[in-house]
Amino acid sequence: MTTLNDLTYRGKSMADVPLGELRRTEPDADIDLLHERMAEDGYLLLTSLLDRAQVLQARRTVLEKLVAQDLLDLARNDLEDGVVRDGAHVSFAPDLARDNPELDRVLYEGPMIAYYERFLGGPVRHFDYTWFRAKTPGTDTVTQPHYDIVFMGRGTTNLWTSWTPLSDVPYEMGGLVVLEGSHQIEELRNGYGATDVDRYCDRGNASEIVKAARAEVRELTAEERQTLEWQSIGHYSADAIATAGDLGGRWLTSDYKAGDLLVLSMYTMHASSDNRTNRIRLSSDSRYQLASDPVDERWVGDDPPLHGVRAKRATIC
Repeated sequence: MTTLNDLTYRGKSMADVPLGELRRTEPDADIDLLHERMAEDGYLLLTSLLDRAQVLQARRTVLEKLVAQDLLDLARNDLEDGVVRDGAHVSFAPDLARDNPELDRVLYEGPMIAYYERFLGGPVRHFDYTWFRAKTPGTDTVTQPHYDIVFMGRGTTNLWTSWTPLSDVPYEMGGLVVLEGSHQIEELRNGYGATDVDRYCDRGNASEIVKAARAEVRELTAEERQTLEWQSIGHYSADAIATAGDLGGRWLTSDYKAGDLLVLSMYTMHASSDNRTNRIRLSSDSRYQLASDPVDERWVGDDPPLHGVRAKRATIC
């Protein structure tokens, strides 16, 4: 039986850093308790908030798309098993969320929207873009440690991520891991958390006034190099084990069930562990906010900019 201590990240044991269980919360808990736990933990793991049958139906539609892409092994297995064909490889697959009304029903109707209207206290809107992950087995499909704010911080920060597993996700399937207390590290929030992955350093085109104001041409400091690296890739680091050692705290996870919902703040560090099964791990990331609050333009509309050229903004540095 797989336990927390069996988790790996890029093939390395995660037992070398402290590990723990996410705290589960009943979705019908008092609203003050929900807010209190979010402030304390930076996440809410809501037990069986979503309709399990609807979640599994959405999963089936995704599996059918994967069959069309020749990613599953149906010669020896049933579709519902989601067993990956030898040599198949995929990780981030937003195309699987497009034209998928069954998935939209789970993410953008019913209990999901009702929860956010209750949690936020008013009408809500969601981003039009859906992030979707279909993680094949192996050590090269992990999600790297990151805050969400660096990818979507141009609107309100009263913005929330839903991580929705489309099946039961036991430890060995590589579910999401959350770094305990990471939302409360002020230096991290004000440093890495203040970056924008779509801002770039426009040193060559700086105005003559700015150039003249510089006392001398100098090398970038280590802090400046780190900021530029964060701006270029978005992730805090490529190593979840080293991140826990750097920032402290335990990596927390769970034996997730279809119908569970993990809600994250924009400043909660999270990643994923290795998928050590022979099955594909399916999950979505969707975002919600009050309809009255400003929205990040990169993620709304029929043709959102995403992280393309239309999203880039220069910063003189």
